[in-house]
Amino acid sequence: MKNASVTVQVLYSSLFLCALGCSSAAPTAPVTKRGQAPATATTSGDASQKTSETNTDNKAADTAATPQDEEKTETPATTPPAAPQALELTSTAFANMGAIPVTYVAKGNGGNQSPPLQWKNPPAGTGSFAIQMVDLDFLNPAPAPFIHWMITNIPATTTQLPAAIPGGNNLAAPAEALGANQMKNYAGPNPPNLHRYEWTIYAIKQGETLNLTNNSMTNKTELEAKSLGKATLIGTYQ
Repeated sequence: MKNASVTVQVLYSSLFLCALGCSSAAPTAPVTKRGQAPATATTSGDASQKTSETNTDNKAADTAATPQDEEKTETPATTPPAAPQALELTSTAFANMGAIPVTYVAKGNGGNQSPPLQWKNPPAGTGSFAIQMVDLDFLNPAPAPFIHWMITNIPATTTQLPAAIPGGNNLAAPAEALGANQMKNYAGPNPPNLHRYEWTIYAIKQGETLNLTNNSMTNKTELEAKSLGKATLIGTYQ
């Protein structure tokens, strides 16, 4: 009976030691076949890093495929139309602010002829031309400059007047002044000293009727109101 009790104690001791040994044993490494690389565990951090690297590579590929220095197509600027040139008045007899030749003056042995005049760049819509010549230094009636010549109804197709326009209205000659009217025939300069004489040409609008007087300032207002443009030429004499 005593031997049986000893045997039971020895058996329990063996089982207790076995239990302790089994629980503390190191984990068994996975078996790797010859020639096969060992398996590597993949964590969630590694997966995120690989995904980020893949996205970066894709973006780099897209950037490489799209030229950064590609020329941009620009819409050409629209050039505004050139402004029409202004009406211009000249004479072959004298330059602007130049001395008037004796042929065109009344003083002494002057010929008292109207000077040759030329103009260009008439505005579109011009129906006729009118010319007024005044003495800028002789105010009569004051304060209006004295009128030396007033000719109207010059044909719109005319670009010049020859010298020595005859007096009268509804002119039959010269051809350039055909049908023109003169409220006042040409009277050449006859000053006591140096005076300035101004010729002004007006491009009268189509269909306009002029109401002119012996006052140059009143005429100027009327002519400017019914014209599309004007030009001046000044000559001097003493």
